[in-house]
Amino acid sequence: MITRTTDKQNGYGLSGLMAWRTKHNRLSVGASWDRGTSTYHQLTQLGYLNPDNVSFTLIPVFLDGTTFADGDPVDNRVQLHGTVNTPSVYATDTFAHGPWTFTLSGRYNHTSLDNVDYLPASSARGNLTSNNVFQRFNPAAGFTYQPSRFFNTYFNYSEASRAPTSIELGCADPNEPCNLPNALVSDPPLKQVVSRTFEVGIRSNDVSTLHWSADYFFGQNYNDLLFVASEQTGFGYFLNFGKTRRDGVELELGKDWQHWAVGSNYTFLNATYQSSQTVDGGSNSSNDSALAGQPGLDDDIHIAPGDYIPQVPRNMLKVFGQYKVSSKLIAELNILAVGSSFARGNENNLDKPDGVYYLGPAKSAGYGVASLGARYQIIPRVQLFVQMNNLLDKHYSTGAQLGATPFDDNDRFVARPFGTPYGDDDIPIRTSTFLAPGTPFNIYGGLKITLWKSTNARN
Repeated sequence: MITRTTDKQNGYGLSGLMAWRTKHNRLSVGASWDRGTSTYHQLTQLGYLNPDNVSFTLIPVFLDGTTFADGDPVDNRVQLHGTVNTPSVYATDTFAHGPWTFTLSGRYNHTSLDNVDYLPASSARGNLTSNNVFQRFNPAAGFTYQPSRFFNTYFNYSEASRAPTSIELGCADPNEPCNLPNALVSDPPLKQVVSRTFEVGIRSNDVSTLHWSADYFFGQNYNDLLFVASEQTGFGYFLNFGKTRRDGVELELGKDWQHWAVGSNYTFLNATYQSSQTVDGGSNSSNDSALAGQPGLDDDIHIAPGDYIPQVPRNMLKVFGQYKVSSKLIAELNILAVGSSFARGNENNLDKPDGVYYLGPAKSAGYGVASLGARYQIIPRVQLFVQMNNLLDKHYSTGAQLGATPFDDNDRFVARPFGTPYGDDDIPIRTSTFLAPGTPFNIYGGLKITLWKSTNARN
């Protein structure tokens, strides 16, 4: 199947802020309006893989309702236009007294998401036209305490929310599951995702050339969205399934000299599911069919609380160095080291390759890359820059996903490598790990012109 898609998006908005300041207090009040549109088209055509295993020969057969599978029409076309409007009001009040500083803030968002389906409804597909409204007030509060001129401690609590996207709303009906990204169908309502986060830490004040901080953060998402499996094999839908959690520590250390500056930042992150759920696991060696003695078949896996979320590394280290050649020229070296992460499709963290039906690792390996750059300030607000990324041209992957593969160990196409040992309707296939390749060595430069400097209020 050759799927052709086009996606066009536009976004714009307005914002304004007023602030009042007294000796011990600062109050800011603002409002904003954001509008975005997206147009998405999709059409799928059938074809044959040529003997070179690279090119395809297309045939005049399209999945547009005129093609049938098991007696039912198949229509994977999409012509969807979505419009999102979000007016917001927000306020922040900061009160300082002695070594204490307290901050209270809040933001109210009112999001309307309107989808228009330009295709007629048919027996092979639902209708994507819908009108959805999501609104919420998100509070935040925090304080800092400065017991010494050299350091301070702090605590922050905040809430945030996210409305479902057009695609998530377009694939949320358990009675009309879809095989993303091949099709979208009718859309029952979803709840918006709500996140509650707090952090506590200690950090240095800006009184010396040594900078340091230590921070613990904890965030939990409620009504989180997950693509879950349905009773129809290979299909699924988006669901508000429960909770996910992200917590960890962040450490930072830096030092400045007259011409030099060095520093590092380390993050340890636990990103875990906190609810049980069943998802499609056709490429996972621990799916229900494989555990029942029939490997190679499409079936489900089961997420348990505490399982790690795929494609989120637990360890990340950044190291940088900066040299100020002159008042106008600055050179920078950056090194990024990222730990391994579970592959998409291994949500239960139990996949183990057997070398026959399941190939490749169940993780994306850790990696480290270095970059070098320089900035030259020609005149105020006009800067010349050059950047070289992946200096050693290291081969690495930024993520992994489990999926079916039609190729054997010699890169030859084999449609049915195992015949039909489970019957005509249960044909096992081989699966493997697909890697998202990292960017190779590249160099680019340009001219940066700053017309004006703006300040934004966030909470």
